[in-house]
Amino acid sequence: MLCPKCDTKNSDEAELCTNCGEKLVKASEETPQSEPVVHQRITGIDLKPSASKKTGVSNGLYIGVMIATVILPIIGIIMGFTYMRKDHPSAKKAGKNWMIVGAVMILFNIILVSVI
Repeated sequence: MLCPKCDTKNSDEAELCTNCGEKLVKASEETPQSEPVVHQRITGIDLKPSASKKTGVSNGLYIGVMIATVILPIIGIIMGFTYMRKDHPSAKKAGKNWMIVGAVMILFNIILVSVI
C-alpha cells in the first residue's frame, strides 16, 4: 500500500506509514471523491454604503426638527434625547444640538411670558 503523503510503500496490514507516520487508508475505506463545490458569483450588488447610511441624520430631518423646535420646544428635547442615544457620531451631535435649541427656546418662552 502506498502512502498518500510521501508515496512510501508499506505493508498491506499497516495502519500508519513507516516513513512519515501518515494514516493509511485502505482501498475499501476510501470515500468516493465528490465533485468540487462551485460557488456562483453574485453580481449587480452595490457594496458601497448609501448616502443615508453614511450620515446619521439627513439635512431635511435636521432642518425640520430645528423649525419644529422653534415652534414647539418639547419636540427638540424629545428628538434630542432620542438621537443622543444612537451610536452614530453625527446623530449624537444632531441630538445634542436639538436639545440645546429646545432648552434655549423653553427658557426664551418662560422669559417672554413672565415679561408680558
